[in-house]
Amino acid sequence: MRLKRELPDELPLSGIRVAVEGDAIVVKTGPSRWDAITGQMLLDFEVAEVKGDVVLLDASPERKSVAAAQARERYELAEQLVKTDADAAERHYRRAIELASEPFYAAYVDLGALLCEQEHQCGKALEVFDEALRHFPDDAILHFNRAVALDTMGRLEEARASYERCLTLNPDYADAHHNLAMLLEKRGDRRGLIRHLNAYRRLSS
Repeated sequence: MRLKRELPDELPLSGIRVAVEGDAIVVKTGPSRWDAITGQMLLDFEVAEVKGDVVLLDASPERKSVAAAQARERYELAEQLVKTDADAAERHYRRAIELASEPFYAAYVDLGALLCEQEHQCGKALEVFDEALRHFPDDAILHFNRAVALDTMGRLEEARASYERCLTLNPDYADAHHNLAMLLEKRGDRRGLIRHLNAYRRLSS
């Protein structure tokens, strides 16, 4: 049953409640409501008439804080599921990103890392990192993770550029020096290999 698969091993502090609303089975966790069958987040709306047109108005005066709470709950569900059900964790990370009123940095990073752990998903991970970098263009971690995805896919020149961008932003990023050293060894650049390997050893000692 989908509902059972998507529930975490440990319930959130707010608890989980299941109810029937019309023809839908609705799961409630704290301020969040989502369809147990589709996983779709449900929002409360009221209808108002404006100049003869019917429009939807957000019923909550604190829409952004509610959206942030819903996004956080989805993120926490993903964190609990990441080691036991990667597919469900991916869905919750993506929903957290969609629901967040502002770009959800941690969800981008963790979703991309989850996908990159599965080699056949590195292309999807790259899409996640590229989207995140549109919001956080100067984040060294995102550039590093993007480089790892490219490296795994065998796109070595692009990976090299991403590692170098990471190190421009954070010259003390030890793992970037290490990975770039290994990449340069593959490319036959012994001078680059030694330089970045020495930097890695210095930073790791």
